[in-house]
Amino acid sequence: MAKQKKTHKGIVPVSSRERASESVSATRAPFQLGAVGIGAIALVILLILFVIAIPVRNYFQLRSDIAQTEASISAKEKQIDQLESDLTRYQSEAYIREQARLRLGVIEPGETAFRIVDPALRTDTSVTSDGTEVEPLDPWYENLWNSVTEPEALGEGELEPPVLEGEVPTIAPIEEEPVQ
Repeated sequence: MAKQKKTHKGIVPVSSRERASESVSATRAPFQLGAVGIGAIALVILLILFVIAIPVRNYFQLRSDIAQTEASISAKEKQIDQLESDLTRYQSEAYIREQARLRLGVIEPGETAFRIVDPALRTDTSVTSDGTEVEPLDPWYENLWNSVTEPEALGEGELEPPVLEGEVPTIAPIEEEPVQ
């Protein structure tokens, strides 16, 4: 009797494994990518980045707009709260009395008003005027009428009033200085 080989199910003998791998590797060429393939991959990657970049940019821009709007809303709410508190304060009788005392010098019935003047303070007329002004002797309505009807004398550096349509401008003669 001859010796028989024992075969196991699903196991391929070693000699056939070597032949099978040689035949597959002989039919396949090694994977090489040329310049055109690299360019195509780069173009696809750029296209994907472009398609993704626009929505991402819009997302972040809208998020910043939302944050800015929320900040504006909170500032307006604070302003509304402040105005409402001011309104309730202005409607208060005590606040009205206090402001009348401070701003208008109003006193309550039965009170005596005193104004204390510091004797060390002197009135300095040079601040507001030069002290050479003359009190007008005419009644106030004549002073008012004269201030409207009589033109003021032009000082140095002042411009003449503009000429209205239909008026003929007056031209002053130019005085020539003698040449020396």
